[in-house]
Amino acid sequence: MVDQARRLLTRANADHTVAGATLIISGAYLLSRLLGLLRDRLLVSHFGVGPDLSAYYAAFRIPEMLFTLLVSGAFAVAFIPVLSQYLQKDQQDEAWKVTSSLLNLLVLATAIGGVIIIIFADPLTRLISPGFNQSTHDLTVQLTRIMAVTPILFAISSVLGSVQQSFNRFVIFALASVLYNLGIIIGIVMLVGHMGIYGAAWGVVLGVVLQALLQWLGLYGLGFKYRPIITFKLKGVITTLKLMLPRSIDQGIDQINYSVETIIGSTISPNAIAQFAIANNLKNVPLMLIGGSITTAIFPRLAARASAGQRDQLIEAYAQTARIILFLAIPSALFALVARGYIVRLVYGFGDVATANTLGWFAGTIVFTSLFMLVSRVYYAMQDTRTPLYLSLASIPLNILLSFMFSRQYGVVGLAMSASLVSSLETLGLLVILRLRFGSFGEAQIWRGAWRMLISGAIMVGAIYPLISQVIPLFANDRGFLTLMPKFLAILGVAGVAYLVPCYLLRLNEAKHLARRGRELLLRQLNLT
Repeated sequence: MVDQARRLLTRANADHTVAGATLIISGAYLLSRLLGLLRDRLLVSHFGVGPDLSAYYAAFRIPEMLFTLLVSGAFAVAFIPVLSQYLQKDQQDEAWKVTSSLLNLLVLATAIGGVIIIIFADPLTRLISPGFNQSTHDLTVQLTRIMAVTPILFAISSVLGSVQQSFNRFVIFALASVLYNLGIIIGIVMLVGHMGIYGAAWGVVLGVVLQALLQWLGLYGLGFKYRPIITFKLKGVITTLKLMLPRSIDQGIDQINYSVETIIGSTISPNAIAQFAIANNLKNVPLMLIGGSITTAIFPRLAARASAGQRDQLIEAYAQTARIILFLAIPSALFALVARGYIVRLVYGFGDVATANTLGWFAGTIVFTSLFMLVSRVYYAMQDTRTPLYLSLASIPLNILLSFMFSRQYGVVGLAMSASLVSSLETLGLLVILRLRFGSFGEAQIWRGAWRMLISGAIMVGAIYPLISQVIPLFANDRGFLTLMPKFLAILGVAGVAYLVPCYLLRLNEAKHLARRGRELLLRQLNLT
């Protein structure tokens, strides 16, 4: 039994190509997001879209801000290029000292931050949700204190996950998020009946514990030697912290934007934060499947090519990846826009116009934020974490202004309007600076595919809009999975054909490659090859 477990762990920790890594991460993200949707469906079924659920989502803000400022994506993009340099020079012992020192430092920092959150949860909660009444505020305070431990465990997971990515190991790293959502679901199913919404909060803690434990298994076979040290004498520690600082501030700016949305949402209605969070979670499914998985898989390669000074290969990898992202993100965004009512009703079992329209306005972020994830990683691969930071700093006043303006007129939908507009401007700004700084950076190759994708996307919308509005509309009394799923699958099938056929006829390489792989798979299943 032990030998079988070791063999399984060895296979899971094997080195993977970019394509294989993308497939693994996408599959794990898909499973994680499906569990996340199930998690939200269970929450909605227990608490509705009301004050308790708004308090639950608001309680994430302060612990999440702490983790984001100190670790989050900042650590991976700063640490992976540094660790890659140690590995290229065959300096593993030095690499493990750097890793241990950073791990201990981040655990200490997040532990101190967690204690501060527990002590000052009341005023911090009032700061981020000033519109809550006293009972909802008190509930948010208690939930925040329960979740204050999560940044410590997330920090451990981030460090160990970054080490795995540096070695092109992605299976266990990607599966960790599955256990996170599974832990929350266990909390909802087993604890909510006795503890109410507090059971879901303890489920969050359980999920983070399971995630951290799994990440340790990802180090099996690497020879990792943990040391209880914190030292600033190692060059890799100082370099990582210097690279982290701009990215941490950048991530903190994102948290400021989220907090602004929470603050404004708390003043719109008791349900607004829950409506916004539900639409945001739905938007994150294609965003993480496309932008998250692909950019996570390609980043170690981008970092390695930048470190080796292979500029042409870096540009080629960036342009090819950008086209793949756009090929998937454009139809996903357009489908989310047109079929937003069906998606909300199918996933959550209720019809809510505000939630559906918020999802529709979030569609733009699926394209631009996915592309932003890639472009920013090009900068990070070249160890430039400052440029994305400066653009994010400029986005703060714009997002605050637009959020206030749009929410006053459109309610919670206005928050999504602002998010989409700001994300598009940030992404375009990064692209312009990249062009001004380095000259041509694959734009022609990207645009040759993008205009074909846009035309095909427009044809897809022309096919499914009348289908939804006239042929199989969503009726007010449409309820239940068995009622909605056949209609939804029909719409999805028409959308897929209406997008892929024009892409193929327009000789889009990505569509031709997809068709070739599909044909090979079919022939293999029929034993004709």
